Amino acid sequence: MNRQEIETILNKVTPPSMPFRQRAQERMDNLTKPLGSLGLLEQLVVQLAAIQGKIIPELRKPHALIFAADHGVSNEHVSRYDVHVTEEMAVNIAMETAVSSVLARYNQIPLEIVDVGVKSLVRHPKVIVQKIRAGTHNIVNGPAMTLEDVDQALHVGYEIASALISQGMDVLIAGELGISNTTASTAMTCALLQRDPDEMTGMGSGIDDHHRIHKVHIIAQALAVNHPNPEDYWDVLTKLGGLEIAALVGAYTKAVESGIPIILDGLITTVAALGLVRVNTDCRQYFIAAHESHEPSHHALLAAMDLKPLLKWDMGLGEASAALLVFPLLQQGCVILKETATFADARVSNPHAKESLIPKPLPLEQPVRGDFSESERESFYRVIEGRRDIRVYLPDPIPQVVLQRVLMAAHHAPSVGFMQPWNFIVIDNPDIKKRLHEVVEQQRLVAAQNYSDMRQLHYLRLKVEGLLDAPVTICVTNDSQRGGPHVLGRNTIPETDLMSTACAIENMWLAARVEGLGMGWVSIFRKEDVREILGIPESIDPIALMTVGYTPYFPEIPLLERVGWEQRRPFDDMVYFNRWSCSDH
Repeated sequence: MNRQEIETILNKVTPPSMPFRQRAQERMDNLTKPLGSLGLLEQLVVQLAAIQGKIIPELRKPHALIFAADHGVSNEHVSRYDVHVTEEMAVNIAMETAVSSVLARYNQIPLEIVDVGVKSLVRHPKVIVQKIRAGTHNIVNGPAMTLEDVDQALHVGYEIASALISQGMDVLIAGELGISNTTASTAMTCALLQRDPDEMTGMGSGIDDHHRIHKVHIIAQALAVNHPNPEDYWDVLTKLGGLEIAALVGAYTKAVESGIPIILDGLITTVAALGLVRVNTDCRQYFIAAHESHEPSHHALLAAMDLKPLLKWDMGLGEASAALLVFPLLQQGCVILKETATFADARVSNPHAKESLIPKPLPLEQPVRGDFSESERESFYRVIEGRRDIRVYLPDPIPQVVLQRVLMAAHHAPSVGFMQPWNFIVIDNPDIKKRLHEVVEQQRLVAAQNYSDMRQLHYLRLKVEGLLDAPVTICVTNDSQRGGPHVLGRNTIPETDLMSTACAIENMWLAARVEGLGMGWVSIFRKEDVREILGIPESIDPIALMTVGYTPYFPEIPLLERVGWEQRRPFDDMVYFNRWSCSDH
């Protein structure tokens, strides 16, 4: 990955989705709050919606990425700290005892630190070593790097970001580490924005006025010696910048190429962002400025890219600290957009309602972010299609923890008015199973009278239950009185209690299939017989005996279809649109 390849990628970047920006803004404006009352946070959440192409953005898998490198200009004593501190702080971050490490750990954000140019060996195995050279050259004597150095650093940043994105990263938290990098970044800012060093130079790591004046002279000397071309970002980066800045440019490029937002930290991460914006101004919309530091050049860069910082706390630490601080604010902003009621939802009068509150649909796109991966979705539908009514079982016992999961799945079923009318009686006693089998067999013979001739003979040959074979039978009951006489949503359709319990049975059936268990629904019994055997109160209805256990095989097609009892009906015959039997599709 070199400069030309980076530019090719960046020139293909398109602006975030305007339709999703508009839909997110419409929702934001109709939340139960005054218009714009959350200020800049609202704008950034809408920006994230446009970047992700979802009405409700979510930041689920952040990753903090810190590039570390030394600068030859440290020889000019422009910092309070000696050059060896870069390596020591890299170790401190890796040991999880630095500010950035603490913030990342507290917010459960993975953090990587990459050595692209630390002068000495970094003494910690967690530091990713991609060292291009041991620091840059001193910019007061000539260019900081060669073009080959820049290309290598771009490649490192791009490849590391690629690996993180392949692991699911959906927001890049950018950081850097390097003694004297504010000198290099300020020099770049002066060159790129054609500003005076005295105007742009701040206190860096905490130097006094005397040392600031010295730093101004060093930057002026570097500009005079190198003659950087203000219209050529690569020329400015090569002559005045740092290896960590070039690596950040590479990482940013992969992020914007993949449609991933980037949270900028301070001055150094921001001067890297200007590189992308100089190539393609649309890249600007993928950046979020965490804060504005005390460095004048940081303010100038943010203004040049029209980036509004979330915080102005006079911070100047670097190492992604401010970006890590604001990340939870952005997450909370997304949650506000997702979970706050609109005026219509809350039935609150909308003082700023527009004439048309019907949002324009976004065809061919999923309007909100899905919770499941493609493989998870495929697995779910495979479970549904592979569920079978099983009658043949192995005698092996079911582990208690597995049975508990199956029952818990049933208990998490939906129910009208959240009445949860179900109970589950787990039966593994052989004598009780035998008694249940007897009453079911009686009713099976009675049911045979509903058929005649060959159909009756066919029915009698079917095995309709496995009560004696399955190690466990679960009796599912339904309490139509649970929730009291007035259950929410049950005013005109009282049998919704049975519908709810049927949902619990389906949940249990699907969970059993996932666990490799067969399950069969036995429904040929008289309720009073099962009540007597299991001691069920008169007010409670047993509605299913679910046999469960391991099975030698799951048939490819349902049993009754295989034996010729019935066939699955065509799907198109089962679905109507708008009216019964209407086929306007």
